[in-house]
Amino acid sequence: MRIAIDMQGAQGSGRFRGIGRYTLALAEALLRNNSKHEIVLVLSGLFPESLPVIHTRFERMLPKENIRVWTAPGPVDYISGSRNTWRRQAAELVREAFISSLQPDVVLVSSMIEGIGDNSVTSVNRLPTDAKIAAIVYDLIPLINQENYLANPIYRQWYMEKLGHLKKADLFLSISESSMREAIQYAQIPEEKIFNISTAADPKFRPANLNSGIVRNFLKQIGIVKPFIFYCGGSDPRKNLPRLLSAYAALPETLREAHQLLLSGAIPNDHISDLKNHGEKIGLKPGEMEIPGYLDDESIIALYGACKCFVLPSWHEGFGLPALEAMSCGAPVIGSNTSSLPEVIGNPDALFDPFDEKSISKKIAQVLSDEKFRKRLIKHGLEQSKKFSWDLIAKRALVALESTVFEEKKTIIGTDETINGLIQAVSMLHTRPEKDDLLGLATAIDFSFPEAALS
Repeated sequence: MRIAIDMQGAQGSGRFRGIGRYTLALAEALLRNNSKHEIVLVLSGLFPESLPVIHTRFERMLPKENIRVWTAPGPVDYISGSRNTWRRQAAELVREAFISSLQPDVVLVSSMIEGIGDNSVTSVNRLPTDAKIAAIVYDLIPLINQENYLANPIYRQWYMEKLGHLKKADLFLSISESSMREAIQYAQIPEEKIFNISTAADPKFRPANLNSGIVRNFLKQIGIVKPFIFYCGGSDPRKNLPRLLSAYAALPETLREAHQLLLSGAIPNDHISDLKNHGEKIGLKPGEMEIPGYLDDESIIALYGACKCFVLPSWHEGFGLPALEAMSCGAPVIGSNTSSLPEVIGNPDALFDPFDEKSISKKIAQVLSDEKFRKRLIKHGLEQSKKFSWDLIAKRALVALESTVFEEKKTIIGTDETINGLIQAVSMLHTRPEKDDLLGLATAIDFSFPEAALS
């Protein structure tokens, strides 16, 4: 079986977030645990800055000819409107034709719902193919919470279009039991076509023996001079940060005075301003809450190990990777009793109602004031985190991929025939290109199909 992995999840706007981590870790685990299949990584030339990084990461695991690059004229992002429509549609056709030319048995798409604000290109069956399409399902949060996430008509149109392509896949790999159930319920994915392969933390997230003086100096640099409650993640509505602030403000006075609240992650400046304004309204004093912004993994590992309590108050997660990372590092972790977090945390005593700030506050207070409870959380977290393994995930994924490919004679299509079909499909697009776009397409075809240019 020949498996082509579309690596755009590690190239676009999600490159430095959970999807990027997942794409790279899964690809590596598949290569480690594969013994009988050929694997080809497919990269987009529309993200040139990511190409050398991925090449370097995988060059010792794969022959050079098994890391392949296609390109198309850009930009193709959806948010810019109709001026990008022809280029985006042409790019979808080029991508599908290029992947088809590799003659894969199955194509694993690392992230289908992409491209709102970057040059990610995803589609399914815009061109005929014998290959089976497998897609990773991270979550359906915008579909389930449309009032919060699909109010913008352009974003809604993009999301529903991408969801339509996702649903055309032949196989679905979910990152949690929760996301699998949601896909069946809300996207009408047939139960027999979806497999939960789960998620794991990067092995570097583990208890670290760090110099206490260095850690204290680092904490002081980011404004932390007391034992602290730690949150790491994003700041969109489902992350529930205003309630976390209110829960901290509602702590008994002695606990609140003795502890600070630290929020870290890729939090936009306007969200930071909103959180600080909310903090002022509920009576937080200067220095009680610190938001240093995005920090590198080494810093986060240090914070996981140093925090008095890690809390993940989201009311909806596809998985909730920060909770697993924190447990892996020996942090006492508490979180919401909704969506995927109960299966990740695996301890009913560590859960609270994310819609009730009193419930959040009470659970935080329990961790801060009950040392025996805190130590039980640490011990449980270290044991629970061992249940999540990238090697196990890869083995599940391989079994699922194998299940969707049947031994049958494939139709071998030559490169010239593939390009002719691509050009015909492009000529039938309803939108019209600019002159420069046609030249760009010709250049992209020469780059993507060099063997045809040499013939």
